[in-house]
Amino acid sequence: MKIVGYILLVSLSLLIVLLGMPNVEQGRLEYRNQYAFHLAQQIKTGALPPDTLDPWGQKFEIEHTPANVMVVTSHGSNGVSPADGYDSDDISTSMSNPPHKRTMTRKQTQIFATLALSLCPWLIVLAVRFHRRAASPLESERL
Repeated sequence: MKIVGYILLVSLSLLIVLLGMPNVEQGRLEYRNQYAFHLAQQIKTGALPPDTLDPWGQKFEIEHTPANVMVVTSHGSNGVSPADGYDSDDISTSMSNPPHKRTMTRKQTQIFATLALSLCPWLIVLAVRFHRRAASPLESERL
């Protein structure tokens, strides 16, 4: 009977891992976001010419700030940006957390949460066993 219980626990944990884990390979959009950020950095350093196209076939927008800092921006897959800043698909050298890094952070969080969740059935069984062992000597003393 114990073997069947262990097999069920292992099956449940494996099912949680299989359904919860993110794809470790980059998708097309992830790759393009990372590549666009890399190209923007190279344009900023002068390694690539300013007329380089982003992965979506658009020219990078180049701005010079009053502090004489070059900011290279790709408007992403939709090709436009709002007037008041960036939208979710824009990539810029001024970003401290560009889209590809946000995706990587989300995947790491998802991996951690999935592994933690797959351990929960084992922890519950362990807690129930400790509770039963702690309760069993008390019951024998009452009789």
